[in-house]
Amino acid sequence: MPPALGGPPTPGQSRTVVPAADETRFVPDEILFELAPDAQAETVLQRYGATLITSRRVELAGTTIIRAKLEAGRDLRSVLVQMAGDNAIAGAQPNFTYELQQERPRPVSTTASGGRPDVPARLSDPAAVRTTPAPRRDLPPQYVVDKLRLGDVHKLARGASIRVAVIDSGVDIGHPELRGAVAGVYDALDEDFVPHSHGTAMAAALVAQGQLQGVAPASRLLAARAFSGRASSASASGTSLHIMAAIEWAVGQGARVINLSFAGPQDRLLSRGLAGLTAKGMIAVAAAGNGGPRAAALYPGADPNVIAVTATDADDRIFPRANRGGYITLAAPGVDVLAAEPQGRYAFSSGTSIAAAHVSGLVALLLEKRPDLDLDGVRRLLTESAIDLGSRGRDPVYGAGRIDAAAALARAMPVTASRP
Repeated sequence: MPPALGGPPTPGQSRTVVPAADETRFVPDEILFELAPDAQAETVLQRYGATLITSRRVELAGTTIIRAKLEAGRDLRSVLVQMAGDNAIAGAQPNFTYELQQERPRPVSTTASGGRPDVPARLSDPAAVRTTPAPRRDLPPQYVVDKLRLGDVHKLARGASIRVAVIDSGVDIGHPELRGAVAGVYDALDEDFVPHSHGTAMAAALVAQGQLQGVAPASRLLAARAFSGRASSASASGTSLHIMAAIEWAVGQGARVINLSFAGPQDRLLSRGLAGLTAKGMIAVAAAGNGGPRAAALYPGADPNVIAVTATDADDRIFPRANRGGYITLAAPGVDVLAAEPQGRYAFSSGTSIAAAHVSGLVALLLEKRPDLDLDGVRRLLTESAIDLGSRGRDPVYGAGRIDAAAALARAMPVTASRP
């Protein structure tokens, strides 16, 4: 069980996290720590042979986090053990790393009127996007539209006025599917911005309104980059502090839904942030993970303050590489999903990542009709309306079952009394 999360630590209650010997998912020469009252950062840094990288106030966790680099030869675990007994330290942990949860995109066979695929552009600013329109393509049908009955659902709700944040890799906000849907862009990384396949696919699953059909096409997208990776690859990695910075930005921009399509180790800082989101009435949706049936629980999916989503195919069969476990809330389409790619392209996407994005879109629809809903209320609507799959009742493979967007929305709609 993680340490208690209520508020910042106090002297004598050091909440230092020393990773297990077989845990390698962290930046080996970086440390995150919190100071006890009246302690001086410079003194602590000198004591442990560390150099300040940055200091950031994390309001969701109610604390200030110092990110520092250890000098060559210092062992992170040894430093953390020492910090656990240091009265100047209120808490310390590694800067954990997380991976996006999507298979490598499979290209779509399309016909296009002219032009060859462009090499992904390298942009210095997230707002600088391609303006050359992509040629119209004849795309394969989207099975997700029928599976979730989006044609009927969108007659009732389209996510209007709801802001949904995607904490991910770089989104190509100039893609035809996303034009006019982006309310804000944030980059937590100190490097050149590169539109990335994963972030672009998640964004389109939510708000696409071109040739594709997103689950919540009228919602407003907040695209926050906290993950870095090659533009042509589905993989990218992010760290605890970058993720928290992106989430904090989204909170400041008025997000009601936070999509977290990544997975990794349990993280005290991230867990405190997620508890803060719930306290503010925001809904976090996370990928269950692509570790496979025998894998250990992955986070933030296994955190109690998120809705954990696994992936199913067009026939409601489980995605073979999806995690299993009691933390799985429910399932959503996430295998061979037609998705947007940078530079106006399209590809088939598979994994619990895009399944989570579909659920985030459905949450936006529910909030349009019921803005008063909190995490428990949303979770209840989703699970009670889900289509039971696998073993009868809730199970560790499908959770409560596959989402039924129409049924969930029907449960959320206010009951109107009929006149006599």
